[in-house]
Amino acid sequence: MIKKLLCAFCILAVCLAIVSCKKLESEGPKVSGPLAFEPAKFADAIPDEYGTLVGVTQNSPGWVGLWFQKPDKTITAVFVNIDQGKIYEKTLSIPRK
Repeated sequence: MIKKLLCAFCILAVCLAIVSCKKLESEGPKVSGPLAFEPAKFADAIPDEYGTLVGVTQNSPGWVGLWFQKPDKTITAVFVNIDQGKIYEKTLSIPRK
C-alpha cells in the first residue's frame, strides 16, 4: 500500500513539475560586429581621456596590455612593448551598454 502511495506521489510531482514549466523567451544574441582597433592618438604617450588604469596583462614576451576605463565605462586597451619602449600603433576600445 505504501509503495503504491509513494509511486502515485512521485508521478503527481513529476506531472506538476512538467505543467509548471514555461519556455523562456530568447531575444537572441545582439551581434553588433567584431571589435575594431583604432589608431593610437600618440606614439609616445597615453591620453588622459582614456581614464583610469584598471588592469595590466602580459600578452606575449615583451608586450603588455594596459586597460583603462573611461568615465562612461568604456574600456580601452593600449599595448606597450616594454623591451623596445614603444606603444603599439592601434588601441582597442570596448563599449559598455
